[in-house]
Amino acid sequence: MNTAVLINDKDNALLTLIGLLCNFNSLKLTICGTTNRLDEGVQLIKRTNPDLVFIDLDMLDEDGLSIYTHFSNPAFKIIFVSGDQPPILDISKSDTFAHLQKPLTISELQSKIQILLELYGDEQEFHAHAYPIQNAGRPTVEGTTIVLDVESGFMVENTNNIEFCKANQAYSIMKLHTGNEVLITKSLKYLERLLGNNQFYRIHKSYLVNILYICRYVKGKESFILLKSGIKIPVSVRVSYTINKDIKRLLEHRGTICPINPADCPLHH
Repeated sequence: MNTAVLINDKDNALLTLIGLLCNFNSLKLTICGTTNRLDEGVQLIKRTNPDLVFIDLDMLDEDGLSIYTHFSNPAFKIIFVSGDQPPILDISKSDTFAHLQKPLTISELQSKIQILLELYGDEQEFHAHAYPIQNAGRPTVEGTTIVLDVESGFMVENTNNIEFCKANQAYSIMKLHTGNEVLITKSLKYLERLLGNNQFYRIHKSYLVNILYICRYVKGKESFILLKSGIKIPVSVRVSYTINKDIKRLLEHRGTICPINPADCPLHH
């Protein structure tokens, strides 16, 4: 069950949004709290741990964007609502927020909610299942130092610090072990070639994952892999048929695990 907190200083606007959200039976969205003040909204979020937070940017006394001063790396998704153009935010966090312009429409509202929620799924509900999260330590095997193009120039990074990369139109978003996200001015296809050193695997058209951070693979109607950090990433149908064999082969090649037949390991030839 997906849950939401609504923050707006205008009662009429809150009632309108509540009415629109009640139409989304397919999303099973439950409103777990509403408030007219940002500070009360912060406490409400901490108490209820919602999946979505709706914040009005046109509040008279408070700036809705200051939510990031209270939650620098929020686990919930944010939908900003305003009568103006979209707010200027860090593009590398574009998978954590959306913007809606007034007047709100049911179709656009539903579309934005679905996009945000289906990226990683309902993570709170997922963690309630019996999937133990391992210590998300940095890999101890040797990595490779690479140079990456960013908007302001370039950066030098070791592949062991990269958990996964995600497509972002013509660019890519790189998630580091430190928790930081970096916008790389190259496509995911380019990064797949650059990182093609038996350490990264394309599990989905939009995701390239460091195999050394994989904790578990779960096959089902919507297959996914679980990283040691607890992040859930979808696996495409095509890859689901070969991922078990491919990941084992890559790990064996790196000497990370012992193959069933040691004679088959490239390190023994």
